[in-house]
Amino acid sequence: MTDDASTSGPSPEVDRATSHPNTYSDRAYTWLSRNGLYIWAGISIVAIALGALAIPLLAFGSLAAIGGEESILAGGTAIVLLCTVLLLGLAVVLLSYAYLEVDRRGVPFVGDGSARTLAYDGIRTIETVAAGTFIGGLLTMLGLAVSVGDIPTILSVTVVAAAIGLPVTVLVHAAGHFALFVVDTV
Repeated sequence: MTDDASTSGPSPEVDRATSHPNTYSDRAYTWLSRNGLYIWAGISIVAIALGALAIPLLAFGSLAAIGGEESILAGGTAIVLLCTVLLLGLAVVLLSYAYLEVDRRGVPFVGDGSARTLAYDGIRTIETVAAGTFIGGLLTMLGLAVSVGDIPTILSVTVVAAAIGLPVTVLVHAAGHFALFVVDTV
């Protein structure tokens, strides 16, 4: 072994997650970067299925509640609550991963400018914005409901749009990841 090879140290292109594997945040980042998309896509599929199930139950339950039967409406509301909890958990994990990713890789759109990097940074930015909008909107709705007793319609529409956009964006990310896997293996 030559002297200059033994003192050269690690390459500056080595990811921080591989250069400091002993810290908790580095292990979390490494695990999430390898496995997170599969879990996020699974949660997204379940949330979309529950949302699709809740819509007819709420619609029919609202009509049945006029006649005095409220159990269908209560079931639809319980499903919406479960879907909201799933989306809230997904949003928290996505925001946590975005924080870890910015800590490791830096801010998006400053990389090498390749199409893959731009696509990845773009979809991750959209996921993060949707997650932040969903959590921020829910917290704002809760604060307004407690303090004022009224929630503006535009805020409700924004939260619903973020709730729909969040799992859809994650599934688009997963589909893109799968397409790249297929293209790379061909």
